Amino acid sequence: MYEISNIITLKKMDYCVWNVVFQMDGEPLNYSTDFLYLIKEKKWVCNSLITHELTSLMQGNQCIYCGEDKIACFIASRDYQLIKQNLVNNTDLQKEVEKEINLSVEQISTEIIVINDKAKWEKIAEDNRFYGNILRIKKKNENVD
Repeated sequence: MYEISNIITLKKMDYCVWNVVFQMDGEPLNYSTDFLYLIKEKKWVCNSLITHELTSLMQGNQCIYCGEDKIACFIASRDYQLIKQNLVNNTDLQKEVEKEINLSVEQISTEIIVINDKAKWEKIAEDNRFYGNILRIKKKNENVD
C-alpha cells in the first residue's frame, strides 16, 4: 500500500523546489506534493498533506484510499511520512536535484523535515535560494582565478 508506481511530472517551481505529480499502487488517479531541497542542511522539506491532483480528479479518476474528490486525501495523508520517503528515494527526483545543484545522486540526502506553515516554508526557500546564489558566485569566482 502507498507504493509509488509512477512519477508523472517533476515541475520545477523555484530554486530547489519541485512539484511532484505521481501515482500510487498502480491506480490511475494522480496525487501531488511539493518538495524543497535544502542545500546547506542536506534535507528535504515537505508538508504533511497528500493532495489529489485536480486535473486527474476532473478526468473522473477516484481515490481508492478515501473515495473523496476533495483537494487532500486525508487517509493517505495519515501515512505521509511513508509516501514522501518513497518519493525522495525515487531516482527520478534525485536526478532532478543532481542537475539543479551539481551533486551526485549518492550525495543527496533522503532525510525529511515537515513544515506545514506556509510563511516558514517561504522563508526557508528564500534562505536556500540566497545560499545557493552564494555557492554559485563562489564557484564562478574559483573558475575565473
